[in-house]
Parts: sequence; structure tokens; C-alpha cells
Amino acid sequence: MTDSEIITSILKGDTAGFRILVEKYQNMIFRTCMGFVHNKDDAEDLTQEVFIQAYQSLSKFKMESAFSTWLYRIAVNASLNKIRKTSGRS
Repeated sequence: MTDSEIITSILKGDTAGFRILVEKYQNMIFRTCMGFVHNKDDAEDLTQEVFIQAYQSLSKFKMESAFSTWLYRIAVNASLNKIRKTSGRS
């Protein structure tokens, strides 16, 4: 199944299909977050937050780009937000 087919089935109610996307992309998202925050625990938390946000926003994904690109952008934004929040606490 392609990512588009999986996403279509998720949007039709097969929420279990999201596990396939998580398993496929979790390492990429973790490495992306780790590259920003340089802390394993924070990167793991961010990875989970990214997938939660992606799941909640899946209906907004227009399938005009690759799912991995869209997910990567969510990860970058979440990482930058984490850095902003953390640097503001000094």
C-alpha cells in the first residue's frame, strides 16, 4: 500500500492503519527532532507529539506532496517551538 492509500483508508475510518505510517516514519522523525534538540528524551517526546499532531491534522493533508515531507515539516516546527520554549526559561 502507498502512503496515499493508507491515508485514504485512515480517513475512511481504518484508524489502525496509522500504525503503519508511525512504524515507517518514526526513525526519520526521531532523527529530525534529535538534530534540533540534542536530547534523547526530548526527541522521543517530540516524536510522539509529531505523530499525534499529524493524526489530528490528517484530513488537512492535501496529498500534493509526499506524506514524509509534510510529516518532516511538522517535526521541524515542533522542534523549533520546543527550542523557543526552552530558551525562554533561562
